[in-house]
Amino acid sequence: MKLHSAHQLKMIGLHLVFWSVYALSEYLANAMHLQSAQYYSFLRSTLLSLPALIIASYFMVGYAVPRYLKSDRWFRFLISIVLVGGFLFYARIKWLELINYWENHRYYTIPPTKVLKNVIRDYAIVALAVCLHIIADYRRQQKQNEALIKAKAEAEIKLLKGQLHPHFLFNSLNNIYSLALMKSDRTADSILMLTELLDYLVYRANMDMVSLQKELQLLENYIGLEKLRHGDKLKIKMDIDIEEEELKLSPLLLLPFAENCFKHGGVGSDGYFRIDMRLAVTRNNLYFHLANSQKVHQQEEPLPGGLGLQNIRQRLQLIYPDRHELRIENTTQTYRTQLSINLE
Repeated sequence: MKLHSAHQLKMIGLHLVFWSVYALSEYLANAMHLQSAQYYSFLRSTLLSLPALIIASYFMVGYAVPRYLKSDRWFRFLISIVLVGGFLFYARIKWLELINYWENHRYYTIPPTKVLKNVIRDYAIVALAVCLHIIADYRRQQKQNEALIKAKAEAEIKLLKGQLHPHFLFNSLNNIYSLALMKSDRTADSILMLTELLDYLVYRANMDMVSLQKELQLLENYIGLEKLRHGDKLKIKMDIDIEEEELKLSPLLLLPFAENCFKHGGVGSDGYFRIDMRLAVTRNNLYFHLANSQKVHQQEEPLPGGLGLQNIRQRLQLIYPDRHELRIENTTQTYRTQLSINLE
């Protein structure tokens, strides 16, 4: 309520300033052509003409524009313009007749040609008021649209993160299940790693931004979990070059690519499951390269990535629009992903 009242007071103040500036400029523009004895009379005339001008302006702004112009009822809007012009013309004549009566104590008719110039100037003020209203309304609509777009993007990002969590957990639990079936001594270590992953998902994944170091730690924990499952057959080459240690980026940005490696990759023709990961980060740019060997009996036309990659494409478009490039090469031998992001 206080914010609403403050906004109303601000708007009233702006309107008062507008009409005060008009009255002052009208008076000063004509005062230099008057004799000192005429100053008071002209000021009174200027102020007495304000009510008709204000009525005409707020009729156009408050009724004609929203009721006819915004609904494309152009004929009625043009009729409104003509009616307002006639009203100003009539009001200006009657005001001058009233002022002459007060000053001369007798009534006489004002010739219409004498007030024509004044009416044109009056209507210019009405047109200015309408233009200012349309500009203010456009800015208000623009801010509302920007707020709606931002809210929609935030909602979509939250939805996409919500889709990623169960997908990621399903894969991780399958890994632990495989170790448990083999009664592996590494089962306990895998559960500990999963606990750290869950801690990240619960406390950091819903943040707008996280540190790059935390994102890398998440990636390393996930790869460590996969190492426990694949054993010596998994050969990982990692090259990480980070110039900006405190850099922040959107959470869960790199993990889906690693997930995709283990979901669709496998042991190649040399008998090893090979993964090559490179990450280079400067103050303004991030470059991420990830390649993995494909299974020996992969199909002629390898299947594209699943939910994880669809998810990340959407998130990149929402968070870094026109500031990222994602390239994927999928062959029978190698699956390669290259991501570059302009972080400015």
